[in-house]
Amino acid sequence: MTLLQSWADSLTLLKPKNLQLFVMVTIKSIIEAYKLYFKYFWWLMLLFYLSLFFMTSIFTSIMLQGGSDFLIHVNVYSKMLGILPALLYGMLLLAACFVTRPSILQKDCQYLRTQYRKIFLYWLLLVPLYMSYSPWYLFFILFFADSEGGFKSFLFSMWNALKMVVYNLPLVLIIGFCFGMPAVIFNFVFFINPLMYGVVSTLLLPIGVCTYTNIYIKRLHDQFDLYFKQP
Repeated sequence: MTLLQSWADSLTLLKPKNLQLFVMVTIKSIIEAYKLYFKYFWWLMLLFYLSLFFMTSIFTSIMLQGGSDFLIHVNVYSKMLGILPALLYGMLLLAACFVTRPSILQKDCQYLRTQYRKIFLYWLLLVPLYMSYSPWYLFFILFFADSEGGFKSFLFSMWNALKMVVYNLPLVLIIGFCFGMPAVIFNFVFFINPLMYGVVSTLLLPIGVCTYTNIYIKRLHDQFDLYFKQP
């Protein structure tokens, strides 16, 4: 399959008939994802909100104290204070992926623990990258969740995620624009403090994850030979 052919094929998803079906399937998966997301991860959302609240409170206190060395160290303070909320948000993103991806197993506590154990150490290696929550990162999680785990699968999942982005780049860019532009406009018109931004982002998280997951499912089916060798 050539790159240009793959790009053209990916854009057929945006044809009215195909798009209508895709939207209906995605809405259904979003509803199901929210049920599991709130059922099993309400406590993780609460921890994230508390960590964000304490981070903003401490940072505000540091800013008010000022001092001669404040400007020198403010960047260090902000990064240190933001580590815990970022990690918790990353775990919520994993949760959204796990409850969204198709699985023949029942999605209960045992299923979720297994998924976290399989990916957790490798997930920590990607801390500098998952801050951006790019389509590549979401595809990586989905590929790795569908694998047997291990370092080899970790590397192959990163490579397959990159190929999925490259071979479906026009579609990925359009979907990214549709999600990103409303957020940019809203942030330009209204000021949202970090705490409220964190609350809204975690509540909306399954919507974006479900959309990209359904793209992953469809393109994996259409381009299976591109990612896995046939026996």
